[in-house]
Amino acid sequence: MKQVSVDNAAQIIGVSSATIRNWAKAGYINPTSTRPLSFLEESVLNLKEQIGSEAFLRLTTRANKAAASNNFFPEEYAINAALLSHITKISEYLKEEGLDIELVMFLAALHLLADKGEVVLPRGTDELFDLNNCTSWRRQSVKEVMFGWMASLDVGKSTKSYCRLPELFFPHEEEDYLGLLYQSVSSEGCKSELGSYFTPTKLVMDSLAHIKAPVKTFLDPCCGTGKFLIHAAQTFSLEPENVLGFDIDRIAIHVAKVNLLLAYSDQEFLPRIYRMDSLSELATGEMFCETNNLMGSIDAIATNPPWGAYKNSAAKGHLSGAIRSGETFSLFLEKSIRLLRDGGQLSFILPESILKIRAHSDIRALLLNETTITTIALLGRQFTGVYTPVIRLDVFKERPSDQWMVRVEHDGTSHNVLQSRFDRNENVTFDIQIKSHEEDLLERIYSVEHLTLAGNAEWALGIVTGDNKKHVLDMPGPGTEPVFRGSDIYPFFLGEPNSHICFAPEQYQQVASEKYYRASEKLLYKFISKKLVFAYDDKQCLSLNSANILIPAIADMDMKVVLAFLNSNVFQYIFTKKFSTHKVLRGDLEKLPFPRLSRSTHDAIEHLVDVAIASRRAPEELQEIIFGAFNLDAEDSALITDVIQG
Repeated sequence: MKQVSVDNAAQIIGVSSATIRNWAKAGYINPTSTRPLSFLEESVLNLKEQIGSEAFLRLTTRANKAAASNNFFPEEYAINAALLSHITKISEYLKEEGLDIELVMFLAALHLLADKGEVVLPRGTDELFDLNNCTSWRRQSVKEVMFGWMASLDVGKSTKSYCRLPELFFPHEEEDYLGLLYQSVSSEGCKSELGSYFTPTKLVMDSLAHIKAPVKTFLDPCCGTGKFLIHAAQTFSLEPENVLGFDIDRIAIHVAKVNLLLAYSDQEFLPRIYRMDSLSELATGEMFCETNNLMGSIDAIATNPPWGAYKNSAAKGHLSGAIRSGETFSLFLEKSIRLLRDGGQLSFILPESILKIRAHSDIRALLLNETTITTIALLGRQFTGVYTPVIRLDVFKERPSDQWMVRVEHDGTSHNVLQSRFDRNENVTFDIQIKSHEEDLLERIYSVEHLTLAGNAEWALGIVTGDNKKHVLDMPGPGTEPVFRGSDIYPFFLGEPNSHICFAPEQYQQVASEKYYRASEKLLYKFISKKLVFAYDDKQCLSLNSANILIPAIADMDMKVVLAFLNSNVFQYIFTKKFSTHKVLRGDLEKLPFPRLSRSTHDAIEHLVDVAIASRRAPEELQEIIFGAFNLDAEDSALITDVIQG
């Protein structure tokens, strides 16, 4: 295989040599030699392809949520002032006294059980963690679960700081109070590290409502504090021995057991909830795996799985090779499909990015091959403190017919999409926004003779300083120059800069070769955006990583004409229907069709772009000419305009 130097790798990707060295140190690309530093050309090309993807952005982001220590209260409960005040007091006391979260949760569970009449607590004792002082248990199973939890606690010598906690607990009717408390006192960093967030009750109920009865066995492979379990028990009138939960979080597992015992308040049973890594330990097929009997036996599975890269490197050898991305939610989907019986049902809450991001093509292909997708519901933002929009995915474990139609739900409306159509898409993207008549329109747009940016452009990333507070200034100063952010970019022109910088590439975490910033003319575009927004720059301006660089070189098409198409309603329509992922990715831009133009049409467009740049407003005639370049009639234009205008 061909080897390339640091400088060659930087040239291939479009970044500086210093950035390549930083990426090698961080492990984003593995060198074949350190002296001198060199790489396989294939590795460099693979890294180039990943740039801009969700996985790459997770790796390179400096905003490491795992270091955060903020707590939060889920929005759906914010209207309950008493509950909010109560949990805030516990959280503040926990922080002030430096209390152990698990000990606090144990006491909260014990007092909840007492409030529900499951145990009588002794009065006037400081032995908070000695259950031998509790002489009256209504159910032996509850006693056994709590004694098991107590045996695993590391109480330490002093429990004085915990003595005030009982007065902070009070009676309430929230069915997952313990889960709410646990999520609220856990740090944001802890939740980010585990990839888990509190699931709103409505999402749980909607998932279960889309599972058709009869259901005799229910499983949640990443059950957390058991919210799906307790609602499934009620929804499907399940016997407790047929409700199964697994999770890697030790505290959550104990809480889930207590929650399930309270859900079946009149029965003696030990909850079938276990602590394990479901991906590497549950029903593995290995000879001594005690849960192999679950494989292919479960009627229904519903959950909100963790998101992010699977981090248990020691266990990766136990995973299937079908999911090459290493994405945790994809691995949970695959495992759950294996656990379902033929005809079994599954409902998952997932990030919307699963529909289109190339890195997730592996799980999409598996879903298309092995399941019938009944519903994809677009749900928008649902989790407190998380920007990512989510979907609900409902499937049956059975191969679909060629004519099977997937129901797509969004904002109270719905339409149907042929599942087999996804198979024909590049990277088997789930382009669910495209309806049948829109598919015909897109085919006609792409039928026009055209070129693309693939192989006909240079690309570069904006500057990643690594510390904007240090390097980026609000006001100009000695030696500074303007630096543009995504928010400074408007269609056709750059707004007034709000940031300034002393250009020092050697000090930054990631920076492109200076030639891209200093190009005689270039296009800057918003990277984090639902819309295509491109601006012309002939002033050699700098940009931060929210504003990336494109230098097009399409044959017989000047840069300003390329700019016109990139800001056009036609391209925005294509982007919305085929690619929109809240990020403007190079791979998607390279698929946009730039039609062959006559010289007169080309020059007319270029003139109107000059007008748009000078006046900061695009003439209406520009859109009309571009519609004509694709042979679109008034009806087509109206349809596209309606979509763009929302």
